[in-house]
Amino acid sequence: MRIIRAALAALLLTALVAAPAKAQEGGLALTTPYLGVAVEPGQTASFNFEVVAPEGTAVDLAVTEAPDGWTTTIQGGGFVVDRVLVGEGLDHRLQLQVEVPRGAEMGTYDVTLQASAGGATDTLEFELTVAEDVGGGVTLTSEFPALSDRPDVTFSFTLDLQNDTTEEIQFGLQAEGPQGWQISPRPSGQTRASTVTVEAGSSERITVEVDPPDFTPAGTYPIKVRAAGGGHTAEVDLTVEITGTYEMTLITPDESLNVAVQAGKATEMPLVLVNGGSSPLNDVTLSATPPRGWEVTFSPETIGTIEPGQTAEVVATITPAGNAITGDYRITFRARVPQTEDEIEVRATVETSAFWGFVGVAIIVIALAALGMVFRRFGRR
Repeated sequence: MRIIRAALAALLLTALVAAPAKAQEGGLALTTPYLGVAVEPGQTASFNFEVVAPEGTAVDLAVTEAPDGWTTTIQGGGFVVDRVLVGEGLDHRLQLQVEVPRGAEMGTYDVTLQASAGGATDTLEFELTVAEDVGGGVTLTSEFPALSDRPDVTFSFTLDLQNDTTEEIQFGLQAEGPQGWQISPRPSGQTRASTVTVEAGSSERITVEVDPPDFTPAGTYPIKVRAAGGGHTAEVDLTVEITGTYEMTLITPDESLNVAVQAGKATEMPLVLVNGGSSPLNDVTLSATPPRGWEVTFSPETIGTIEPGQTAEVVATITPAGNAITGDYRITFRARVPQTEDEIEVRATVETSAFWGFVGVAIIVIALAALGMVFRRFGRR
């Protein structure tokens, strides 16, 4: 490993010294700061180079030597190119990419790049050393890869994307997580960017915001973040731990808190229980506080489980006292589990039975008829 790095340092020093002298000759020239790199099997080595020639010169580019089975491409401006025009104000920065097969044997290989124009030629000979664990790659790390909180919280991770290669790389950012989760990786300080450019030997901060659904059950959930570009891929595994929350709401189907009842008669009133937390509600019990002499029962009396985001229906049967007089009465309904509870207050209005209304009307009619008969009989006298 030290021998490889020493050789690379010597090659880089030779290139930095020789390239400027070559460019000063004034003719066609290829220049680069790097003539040799170490690379692992299956990776892509990239060499930045520049074409120097008189203004207005069209220069043809080609790779004339490369190991069998290796793939080489010349790129410029985001395109694969084989000819460039040299001129003031034009970008002459180019890049040679060499894909090393996964099955490549350890050793040193040569790749030759040639430039030609108007009968003049120049070449650059690149040396690639294939070795294991040569470093100089791309890493994505997080100081705090695991966070824990409630599901209604947005989690924020800070990552460090390190580029230890010899080239500037533009990375695309991607994330994978549980279905339905909103996961947004982006460069720190940006709001919508999904790519980040990292200079050679530098690093950039990446922010990953994770927003789980509000009813996500308690548990541990894995998230994978990936940065890919320039033939390099870096990944990091993150973890979000959702802690359980308990929230229960007791309501009526139409949210009305009034019910009409009759003395001594049973009246059914539907109730609804809503689990607004992230944990199941187990063994929900119901109770009521009615006026003295009244009776309230529930069907069912207990509810086994209400899952997060789900509801359960209960029927309360209210039976007022037989001697309850007409008027408004208050009944408190309560639902409870060991972790939380909720209650509502309902106004029960006792109404006179229609039967007794008919009886009252009949009594009035009979009384009026009796008075009529009295007036007829004694009025003639």
